Amino acid sequence: MTSILTSLKQATWPLHERLERRLNLLSPRFSSTDYLRLIKSFWGYCRPLETRLAQLHELPHWLPDIHLRAKSPLLEQDLQVLWVAGDDLAQLPLCTDLPVCDNIAAALGCLYVMEGASLGGQVISRHLSQTLGLDADNGAAFFNGYGEATGEMWQSFRASVLEAKADESIQIHSACETFLTLERWLLPPMLNADEIL
Repeated sequence: MTSILTSLKQATWPLHERLERRLNLLSPRFSSTDYLRLIKSFWGYCRPLETRLAQLHELPHWLPDIHLRAKSPLLEQDLQVLWVAGDDLAQLPLCTDLPVCDNIAAALGCLYVMEGASLGGQVISRHLSQTLGLDADNGAAFFNGYGEATGEMWQSFRASVLEAKADESIQIHSACETFLTLERWLLPPMLNADEIL
C-alpha cells in the first residue's frame, strides 16, 4: 500500500522540478538584486498564506509546533537585514491567489510543500553563503530554515501527516495548487524567467 507521503511526492514532483528549474537559484547569474526580489515575493506569498492557515483552529491539534513553522518571520528578518522594513515592508504586494486551506487535509497538503521547501532550502542556503556571502544571520534565514533541526522538523511533519489520516485526494490537490499558485506568484506568466535571472 502506497503511503500518502509517497503519493504526494509522486504527484508534485513535476511541479516541484519545473519551479526549481524556472527559478534557477543555483545559477551563477543569480545576483543580490535577484535575491532581494525573490525574498520580497516569498514574503508576499507566505504572509497571507500563514494568515489563512491560522484560521483553521484544529490545525495545532495535528501540528502543535505550527507556530514554529511560520516562514514570514524569517523572511521579515532577511528583509530587515537587506534594508526593507517598516513602511517599506507594508508596501510590498500580497498574493491573493492562494490554495484553499479550509480543512485539515488541504492544510497538510499545502504545508507539505512549504515544509519541503525548508528541507530543500539547505542546499540553497549553502550556495547563497558561497556566492552572495549570506547566512542565517545576515539575510538568508528563510533558506536556512530550521538550521540543524531541519531534518528533525521534516520527520515530525511527516509523522503528523501519517497520523492525521486525512483525505488523500484533497491533500494531493492542495499540494499541487500550492506549487501552481507559488509559481504564478514568483514567476508571472508575462515574464520570462531566463530574462529575470
